[in-house]
Formats: sequence, structure tokens, C-alpha cells
Amino acid sequence: MAYLLSKDNFTKIGEFIYRKSGIHLTMDKHYEKLAKFIDSRSAELGLENFRKYFFKLRFEDKDGSEFQELMNAVTVNETYFFREKDQFEVLVNKILPELHASLPASKPLRILSSPCSTGEEPYSIILHIVEEGKVVEERDIEVVGIDIDSTVIKKAQIAKYSDRAIHAIPKDILGRWFNKKALGYELGEDLQGSVDFQVVNIFDKAQMHKLGKFDVIFSRNMLIYFDDASRKEVAMTFYDMLNPGGYVLLGHAEYMSRIVSVFNAKKVDSTLIYQK
Repeated sequence: MAYLLSKDNFTKIGEFIYRKSGIHLTMDKHYEKLAKFIDSRSAELGLENFRKYFFKLRFEDKDGSEFQELMNAVTVNETYFFREKDQFEVLVNKILPELHASLPASKPLRILSSPCSTGEEPYSIILHIVEEGKVVEERDIEVVGIDIDSTVIKKAQIAKYSDRAIHAIPKDILGRWFNKKALGYELGEDLQGSVDFQVVNIFDKAQMHKLGKFDVIFSRNMLIYFDDASRKEVAMTFYDMLNPGGYVLLGHAEYMSRIVSVFNAKKVDSTLIYQK
């Protein structure tokens, strides 16, 4: 099948996406998915070739809505509740008690999940916090979830999940905090609205600055999609957004020490965490 997107133009639009989002697309992994999206989107917009689509994307997309459509198409959002759960346990058993003891009583603890996808990670954070119960009884805790994909943010706000998404949640916790529906599960009313979800491009400095400062940042399995320069930029953005003494948690295959040297690495049991 002949697509509107040629191999040469894949490189051109790939460079544009990289400059705007830091996401590095490769021909073998992303060409067909991107080509199918451009064919479908061009037909929807009445554009007969790639050149006209790319012109619209570059020069006529004043509000960023077309770039948002493109990002929704190319980003990968594969996750489930309690994934790499040892990190959530370190959060509630080590990090939060330590921060709670050191911060002024009136100051809320703020946690960022970036990217948050359809909400499984930030809601997993919330579930561990309410199950632990002690810190949240004595201090306000705010959880913010951000993602470049507006579609997944909408799904996160609805908080309805398939059986596969909840398969790792212990049955007693599932029964306490979720309602069984005909198709899957819905987060219970007590936890609805417990996460502030926002569409944010991590490379947009103004958007990131508006989020404010955080005490803990979860950013798991995102940096593996970036090149070295983009990883370093994101790592330094996180460093600037953290309050002194705050922590970053990455995916198990990601190592901050290979990106920047400004964080202090600590090992809690088998889990690596990085402190400002």
C-alpha cells in the first residue's frame, strides 16, 4: 500500500516531532503507525498530500490542536495498576515518612506522575497512600498526573479500567476502592478526583513551570524513548521542579546516574531512588 508519507518525509516530520516533544521516532518501529495516521487525518481534513498536511501542522496549527492529535497517535500508553510495586512501597514506607518528619506541618506533600497515561500510576500512588493511612491523616498530599496525550488524560479522569489493568491489585484493596461494572472496574467515589490530571508537554518550559514544585516525581519508562540530549533536558527539568531533599523514581531499566550527576542515588532494598 502506498502511503502519503514517504520515507524521506518520515525523517522530516520525525525531526519536527523531536524538536517539539523530545520523542525520537525510528523508521522500523514508527513508520507504518505514523503513515496510517497521516493518511486518515489528511482524508478527514480534505488534504490530498503530505506537503499540505505538514504545512498545516507547522504554520496553521496556532492553538496546537493538530500537534495534539499527532501526539495522541504516536505515543505508547501501556501500563497497569501496581506495576513495579516495590517503588510504591518505598514511597509510603521510606520517602513520605521522611519528608513528613522534615517539612513544616502546614506544607502539603506534592507528588508528580509524568507521564501518567490513563491514570494507573497516580492512582496506584493514591491507593498506597490511603492504605498506609498514617501520613495522609496528618498532612495534605497532592498528586498531579501529566501526559502529552489528551486522550489518555480524559480516560484517567473517567477512571474506568479493564480486568487486565487491575489484575495486580490485591483482592481486598480492589474491593475497598473499586466498583465492579459489567465491563471491568470503576474507581470508587471516595477516590474520584483525588488526582489533578493535566495535558502537559514535558518540553514546554512554561507549562512545566506552572505546575509548581514537588517533593516526589515518578517518571517511569519514559526516558527510554528519548535520546541522550532529551534525557538530560528532562532530568534537569525534574531537578529544578523538586524541592530540596525531594526524590525522583525512574523505571527499573532507567538510571539517572547515566544521564546527569546532580542527584544522589540511594538504594532501599532493591529499589534505586534519586534525591536532590
